[in-house]
Amino acid sequence: MSVRPRSLIALIAALAIAASGCSPELPGSAVASGPNAAPAKSDNRSGDVFGNLKACDLLGATTTPKGFEPPVVETAESDNGCATRKRRYGSARLYLVSEAGIDQLSAGQGTKIPTKVGERDAVEIPGDAGKQACTVAIAVTPNARMTASTGLNKGTNEEACALSREIAMAAEPKLPRGN
Repeated sequence: MSVRPRSLIALIAALAIAASGCSPELPGSAVASGPNAAPAKSDNRSGDVFGNLKACDLLGATTTPKGFEPPVVETAESDNGCATRKRRYGSARLYLVSEAGIDQLSAGQGTKIPTKVGERDAVEIPGDAGKQACTVAIAVTPNARMTASTGLNKGTNEEACALSREIAMAAEPKLPRGN
């Protein structure tokens, strides 16, 4: 078998790059995800309070058993967002926002109502995107939040808020404890 020198050099470079991604000298920690995962610890070395926590893992745990489509990555509010929908019912979204707390969240067409989810400060915003819509946002740190939003095809803001609250309450124990 004849191997071209360029191909051999490219192969060696690719292997070197791939091998450098797994170094025992680099610090880090694994973060479990899924419905029974323990809360993530805040490791701010990367600058993101959420670490390896993924929005789709949190959203899917609540919506998939209700017949929603598998969640897909969405990046409208942050780089760590997720959306799903259920035909003839509506849609749901969950975002992990590491650059803005609940105080920076816009109420849109609704009004922020202070509340608690677990022991955490939160706001509920019925009607934020018009009728049949609601967002529940949980403070993770003063400058980081999780938002759960629902938009229904038919129904009321309160019905949308019920699903947003359910998603937020299921996700809250898995969120990192802020600094």
